[in-house]
Amino acid sequence: MFYSNATIFQLPARIDLSALEAALPEHPLKECGAQDEYSFGALPLVRNSETWFLHSNNCFLMRFGKEEKVLPSAFIREELDKKVADIELIEGRKVGHKEKADMKDELVFTLRPKAFPKRTDIWMHIDNAAQIVVIYSTTAAMVELAFKHLQIMLGSFPMMPLQAQVSPPSLMTDWLLKNAVPAPLETGDECDIQDRSEDKARIAFKSLEPLSEDVTRHLEQGMSVKSLALRWSEKFNFVLHDDLTIRKIKWDDAIKEAAFNDSQGGAMSDMDANFSITSLTIRKFFCSLQSWFEITAPEQEQAA
Repeated sequence: MFYSNATIFQLPARIDLSALEAALPEHPLKECGAQDEYSFGALPLVRNSETWFLHSNNCFLMRFGKEEKVLPSAFIREELDKKVADIELIEGRKVGHKEKADMKDELVFTLRPKAFPKRTDIWMHIDNAAQIVVIYSTTAAMVELAFKHLQIMLGSFPMMPLQAQVSPPSLMTDWLLKNAVPAPLETGDECDIQDRSEDKARIAFKSLEPLSEDVTRHLEQGMSVKSLALRWSEKFNFVLHDDLTIRKIKWDDAIKEAAFNDSQGGAMSDMDANFSITSLTIRKFFCSLQSWFEITAPEQEQAA
């Protein structure tokens, strides 16, 4: 339960967690139908259990899942090519673009019921104290599905992207150019920079100190930071992207050991201990993130 990716949203108001508790088992993940592309819904925290959520530190943990019928694109393309080749050979004519698209749709319709379902889980927690939602994914499609499902369950769910008053690419670029990374942070060994021109040329540096001349030389010529590997307060390493998503999180052994010592043993106790320590850590990290990028609260943004 030490997640490696996270997208943070803000809440303009605290969520009624009792309403969410009641809604979760009423909106479960259902089996994907024969012609359904996918289904999406809530899942118990542990398979075959009746535990749909955990409370800790004024935080609320839950799990959603997506089940989809996977049809490999290479297989569809191969089957379509066979059909097109047969028509062109037998009927002696070219297959037009629209006819080919219709044939592909028919193939998908025929093959989908036979496809094996694939399930992808997405975990998240609501922190009513910090008024944030932390979705442990940086996949836009999955984040959007989770948001829509929260809206379905509660009627509305007003989470908002982080409102940074300072441009993340500009600030991270300044950090490196001025060797002025904030005190709780240290640079890692990964940096992705991008040209500010229309070409958007990118250079990815791996296993290289971002403060090195190889990186700063390009920044001095007008490029800016797209993502930057960092270490925060001896808690975890991560890569911060210009949209403020957090990826490649590597939690320190000390955090994991503390969670292990707090657990009484068993899957739910382990999960509870892990969630207790990680939710508090993420809350503290968000406070730092707010300071660095001057992230305003939603109420302040609306009133401006």
